[in-house]
Amino acid sequence: MTRSRAARTDGRGAPLEDPQAVREVLRLLFEAETEFLLKVEGTATLPYAAWVQSLPLEEGKLVLKLVRPLPHEMPAGAQFRMTFAAEDQRYEGIVALVGREAYLQYGFQLPSSLFLSDRRRHRRFPFRPRESAYVIAQDAGIPGLGLAGPLVNIGLGGMAVRVDRVLRMDDGVRIPVNAGLFDRGKGLPRFRIQDLPRLPLLEGRGMTTHATWLGSELVLGAAFTELLPAEEAALTECLAFREKMFRGGAAARPEGEPRPARAGRARADEAGEEAPAPEETAPEAPDDAPAEVPVLLRLQRRSARVVLVMAEGPVRAGVQETLRRHGYHRQEAVADLARLAPLCDPFQRRARPALVLADLALARSGDAEPLAAVRIIESRMAELGNPRTVVLCEEVDPTLSLVQGPRTRFLPYPEGDGSRWVETLDGMLGG
Repeated sequence: MTRSRAARTDGRGAPLEDPQAVREVLRLLFEAETEFLLKVEGTATLPYAAWVQSLPLEEGKLVLKLVRPLPHEMPAGAQFRMTFAAEDQRYEGIVALVGREAYLQYGFQLPSSLFLSDRRRHRRFPFRPRESAYVIAQDAGIPGLGLAGPLVNIGLGGMAVRVDRVLRMDDGVRIPVNAGLFDRGKGLPRFRIQDLPRLPLLEGRGMTTHATWLGSELVLGAAFTELLPAEEAALTECLAFREKMFRGGAAARPEGEPRPARAGRARADEAGEEAPAPEETAPEAPDDAPAEVPVLLRLQRRSARVVLVMAEGPVRAGVQETLRRHGYHRQEAVADLARLAPLCDPFQRRARPALVLADLALARSGDAEPLAAVRIIESRMAELGNPRTVVLCEEVDPTLSLVQGPRTRFLPYPEGDGSRWVETLDGMLGG
């Protein structure tokens, strides 16, 4: 039995003060090469993700590597709280900054004691299953795993997500949800949370803190290790609004109830002022009339060669009509990916396609994950020189954002006028 295991008999939160036992726990952390959280003590700033780079115990210090540099003005002696897992226990300890060792590497004095800790330092706000907040994340690049599921709760320090799907990032194949896939301290170099109140998208880095089965559902807890200042401010505002809702200051709109008046009208009503009269607008143009388009953009659309890869039918006809209505006249269509190669031949007389629009349905079979079909399309496009590609589908699966590169976009089939839809194509041409 190791000293770290024996220390648990003191009870949760009891200090581990024996210097030899403290060093043994730190050695376990070093050997495991596990990412953990390091936070400036006494502040509300986000923690740093860190690893033990080296453990010069004879000098009474440990050297940590961080994912981002400490501020230049951070003085020696500044205290930090490290929170980490060793074996199957979670610890906290206070370390003091000694100084910079190398790029992103800093020396810290060894902690005089460690505490067994499972405390959460920020309030979490729960989300009900019927709410639309949704999380996607990945544990590494390729190869690696992607996960997706609805948000269970969130706070300034982290979140919990109900893991509905786990996918292999290299081929998009779904694998069984298993708590063993998410060891405590596992890094999440990228996560995205969609449709939080007043915050359509939140992105950042994190690390797992627990994976717990609640009946037949796996709930994964994660701590945030990095958010951009703008993202952190937006999340703070989002959570303040959520708390106001819980306190009854701004009740959530019941399902089926009409949305409130526009913001300008609402503010005027609250101030007891008369709302300004709406500006006079020109008569609405017919649905099939194109919006006014700048000359350069009109020329760009007219000259761009677009190839649509989609089976014949009403959906293809609708896409072609949307393209034509907005000025994309140089369009060709083929029924499958195999017929695309001659159109992308670099030795042909005409210019290669500026855009390829490929239907996801051509590469998808049965109940296979959309990501698996995307990998098939990507492989084919790589053989053809990686043209700019828009993958079309009935509904864009959230997990596809994990693999969206600078030359790929995912769009649903166009609806209505299609102006917003075409804006994405314009952006692809100009990028």
